[in-house]
Amino acid sequence: MVNRWSPLRSITLLFAAFICIQITIAQVPHRFPLTGFENRLCRAKGRVQECNDPVVLQVLAGGIASIPVLISQLIEESRTRKPVEDFWNYTSSGDVAFIVLNDLFTDTDGKTMTIPGVPDWEAVMTGCSENAEKCWRLYVHRYGMSSIQRAWQIAWNSNQSRIFWDPTARCFRLASR
Repeated sequence: MVNRWSPLRSITLLFAAFICIQITIAQVPHRFPLTGFENRLCRAKGRVQECNDPVVLQVLAGGIASIPVLISQLIEESRTRKPVEDFWNYTSSGDVAFIVLNDLFTDTDGKTMTIPGVPDWEAVMTGCSENAEKCWRLYVHRYGMSSIQRAWQIAWNSNQSRIFWDPTARCFRLASR
């Protein structure tokens, strides 16, 4: 039998793989239009991935590559046209990034985080007897958005090779070591 594997074929396959990777990377923007997120369809459903908001669909289409983009947007202060949560006075792009990241890493029970070491709604609400917005603002005032971003960045850096999308639970999870 003749070996038909040639250096030219290897280079061609390598080039094709490189092009596929570049196309995949090009599909994820450097930032998402979070000020355009409206959350109208998601509020009663729980997690944002259960709705068809155009911004969320763009995030979901980016897959795992969307996570560092959202982390980078945690410190953005530009405001959404309308608050994305019921009874909130306003929301910023950073608030939306936090909401989306938390939902993407929340199990189907709506409470259990699937990634350790990040601030979540349980942490925000602990020791606070106010409404969610007030507790969130107090938490941000106490720790700062940069600290929240740093915690998410550390979690991403530590776990990115283990993160996968669970299509049944519709959330990101960590593969066991």
